Amino acid sequence: MTRTALSLAVLLITAACASALTGPEVIAHAQARNGFSTWHDRRTVVTLENVEEGSGRTSDAEVYEKTDPHGEHRTLIEFVSPTDRKGTRLLHVSPRGSRDQWWSWLPGTRRVRKLGGTAGGLQRDEVFVGRDLSYGDLELLVRIQQWSDADATTTLEGEEACGDGQTCYRLALVPAKGNDEFACARYRLWFSRDDLLLRRAELYDPDDQLMKTITCEGYFPSGHFMTARSCSVAHVNGTRATITVREVAYDAGVADDLFTIGHLGDGN
Repeated sequence: MTRTALSLAVLLITAACASALTGPEVIAHAQARNGFSTWHDRRTVVTLENVEEGSGRTSDAEVYEKTDPHGEHRTLIEFVSPTDRKGTRLLHVSPRGSRDQWWSWLPGTRRVRKLGGTAGGLQRDEVFVGRDLSYGDLELLVRIQQWSDADATTTLEGEEACGDGQTCYRLALVPAKGNDEFACARYRLWFSRDDLLLRRAELYDPDDQLMKTITCEGYFPSGHFMTARSCSVAHVNGTRATITVREVAYDAGVADDLFTIGHLGDGN
């Protein structure tokens, strides 16, 4: 091999090594470029479509969120349609490292209730509200992208085709022992290589069985942040949900008192 050829080979190897990313680096670069989890507060107007056992239901809601990478993620969902859902409120609090919690306020009862347990242990109206909790899957995607090395082990499993001529990085995230924020054993994320947009996610239950798949598409910019116009959630039991974002505003100064039990019970 000539000196010139040897020098070229060394340069190519060096470039290849420099371009190789680790799992945490893929997520860090995606946040720097697209801001998926770097905002502080967010207001969205969404349409929620839920399909279960062959029947469907569509609701419109205003969603307010505040997130702290080292603290809580708080969400208030206020339904504006259909008529029988109008005025219903859901409050979701996801503490860092601890199980998330939900509360509801229903116009019919005018009482705040904490949601929990399985469907068999819930009141009928709580089960009905529970079908609208699919927005929590989008919150989950924000939270796990905020995790540090102490919160989870993130591994780049490889690259693969992911539709529409795209090639994606496929990552695996395994929560650290003691990180009980969500009831999942692990996660898989697919980021398109060219633009580092999150295209797909898989959530695995505590028995490490696939529980649901989330696909996101139609990304559009809002300032420094990219938002998926539509995300679909497919559960292995056959239920499906689609969340469509109609409006979004980031870091507009959402007030802290929106995310209190007192505000939830105002009913105003």
